[in-house]
Amino acid sequence: MRHTHRLGLPALVILLVTTGLAATWAASRHDDPRPNVVLITADDMTAVELRWMPRTRRLLGREGVTFGNMVAPHPNCCPSRAQVLTGQYAHNNGVRTNSPPWGGHQGLNRANTLPVWLQRAGYTTGFIGKYLHGYDERDGTEPGWDRWRPIIGTLSDYRAFLQYDDGELRRFGPEAYHTDVVAQQSRELVRSFAADDEPFFLWSSFLAPHGTCQGNPEPDCSGPPPAADRHAGVLGGVRLPVLDSPSFNAPGVGARRAGKRVSPSAAQGLFTQRIRALAALDEAVAGIVTELRRAGELDDTVLMFTSDNGYLFGEHRLVGKNVPYEEAVRVPLLVRGPGIPAGDRRSQTVAMIDLAPTVARLAHARPLRRTDGIDFLPYAVADRPQADRALLLQAGSKGRVKARAWKFRAVRTDRYTLVRWKVPKRRELFDRRRDPFQLTNVHGDPRYRHVRKRLTRHLRKLEDCRSQGCRRPVSELPRPLH
Repeated sequence: MRHTHRLGLPALVILLVTTGLAATWAASRHDDPRPNVVLITADDMTAVELRWMPRTRRLLGREGVTFGNMVAPHPNCCPSRAQVLTGQYAHNNGVRTNSPPWGGHQGLNRANTLPVWLQRAGYTTGFIGKYLHGYDERDGTEPGWDRWRPIIGTLSDYRAFLQYDDGELRRFGPEAYHTDVVAQQSRELVRSFAADDEPFFLWSSFLAPHGTCQGNPEPDCSGPPPAADRHAGVLGGVRLPVLDSPSFNAPGVGARRAGKRVSPSAAQGLFTQRIRALAALDEAVAGIVTELRRAGELDDTVLMFTSDNGYLFGEHRLVGKNVPYEEAVRVPLLVRGPGIPAGDRRSQTVAMIDLAPTVARLAHARPLRRTDGIDFLPYAVADRPQADRALLLQAGSKGRVKARAWKFRAVRTDRYTLVRWKVPKRRELFDRRRDPFQLTNVHGDPRYRHVRKRLTRHLRKLEDCRSQGCRRPVSELPRPLH
């Protein structure tokens, strides 16, 4: 248990602005002034689904900051986790897809990731839950992790799953529930880490509300997830919000050719099981917070809650993810910790690539990569203005030629999304201010000609960007002609 004296918010904001250093978390100290960091991630969770996690909203949102514009630039499981580990876009970190040849666990240089940087800075580190596709016990403990407990085998198994538990294979039977196991082990690690003087980093990587193959015929493991037994009958009366959205079953435009209509009852059934699965995750978040409080570490810990990507339930006649539309790229982000105001909301654009540089700054750790993301801590402690930020949205493919192995690449600004699809070769432009549901492709609209040209140039720069080149703000864009 570490005892430190923390700055009040006004002084903290002044020092952060004048020095830009997360070292200003503490004015004086008896031990290490740096905070612990606990990262809690869901899998395929939409920002809207946070409504059915009341404990998480109360303990992290009401006691911290909620970012309403958090983006997963690569909306797919493995590439998104690689962004968390590196702070880089896929064309820089090597993980474009869930599997080879251009992705998976094999695509990542594991010797140079966030936990390695943190370990070098004196942090104790731990991981529990879903990791990268393709990892198994033959790979051993990944560099940088003091405690290492990833699930192996089929990564969507809620029951009867395997875990690589600090070097030993551990089999859980059908009576175990993955969310509860990760929750229990997270609490155990909090107690263990709190007994030492060193600050710690814990990543609790939950599977919920991702679909599953167990008991479902879908080959892509997209079947409705099972709930914990105690939640099997809850939330049955909650209506899927997107059933009332104009984008639900809307005919495709641009690259989205009109496909088969999605069954409202099937979408509702999937949603119901997902929020039931999230009920256990909500309890897990509360349990981790309680354990930190009991250990005397809560006031010295920054907690972050987010998801690797979002999900579509039938918007644009699509079910799933890995597309450049808001339903897939918008995810929740709640941040609570010392110096972070309680109950505030932020509209600044932040992204998955920002997690690593932010955690590194908190830990006074030096990234050994040229990160593409930003440190979003200044936006957490104060509602500072932000220039229009462009993010590179992309999804890889298994194409034979690496340079062309992309499903799509897109640029997303505060107002626009410009998409260049590789297969089929189509273009889309959405004015999200006028068209928040992205129903009208204005790429060929002459009123947007100047906007389209400027965004196209910006996308070309982002496609091969590195480090600072990925963080250049968007200059003022021309207005659409009337």
